[in-house]
Amino acid sequence: LFSNRTYLFASVLLSAILLNSCNGSGSNSEQPVVYSNPLPVAFGDPFVLSASDGKYYMYGTGGVEKGFAAYSSDNLVDWHFEGEVYSGNQPNSWTEKNYWAPEVYEIDSKYYMFFSADWKVNPTNELENFRIGVAVSESPTGPFIEVSDKPLFDPGYPIIDANILKHNDKTYLYYSRCCYKHPVESEIADWAREKEMFDEIEESWVYGVEISNDFKEVIGEPVLLLQPPYSMSDSQT
Repeated sequence: LFSNRTYLFASVLLSAILLNSCNGSGSNSEQPVVYSNPLPVAFGDPFVLSASDGKYYMYGTGGVEKGFAAYSSDNLVDWHFEGEVYSGNQPNSWTEKNYWAPEVYEIDSKYYMFFSADWKVNPTNELENFRIGVAVSESPTGPFIEVSDKPLFDPGYPIIDANILKHNDKTYLYYSRCCYKHPVESEIADWAREKEMFDEIEESWVYGVEISNDFKEVIGEPVLLLQPPYSMSDSQT
């Protein structure tokens, strides 16, 4: 279902969560909330939104056949399945399949979902044809409706794992270029060939680009921000 992505059980790392309540004597008592990992949540790529209604909402890859589902919680320990919150079957959707890695942001009393999916426009029949889209809802539990009948933009290669940052009245999108059909030449690639491990090395690179505050278009060109090391002498190698 998820192609070459690793299917994960979502787990939340908590040192402790304490709920305080007043007893009859007026003093505070502390009651620990017990949790254990993995959580009973069948998601890959989990993302948790701390919403203004005081609840936490978890989104991720999986949970429904063609789209995204959500869980809600009051304490990050006990999770309630909210069902499908976004469907790729909505009219005029640009998507086709493989719905991955949703992130939801609460902005001006609305909820914006950034996600990856395979684009219907695929004239060369690429095995991976991911692009990034945006959907909006009045509620953290949906329904999320796509803001456009096309992806946010087309860089000419498959992209996934959208994340945004709002800073100084501007909005920035960060994303991963898929390693699919992205071979590189480096000392590490040479070493891998010498060891007969791989014929070529394909890498996933991280980019950033400014987007409009209505999340409907990019501004300028993407900038390469992060890539694996080139040299065998690099400490990260």
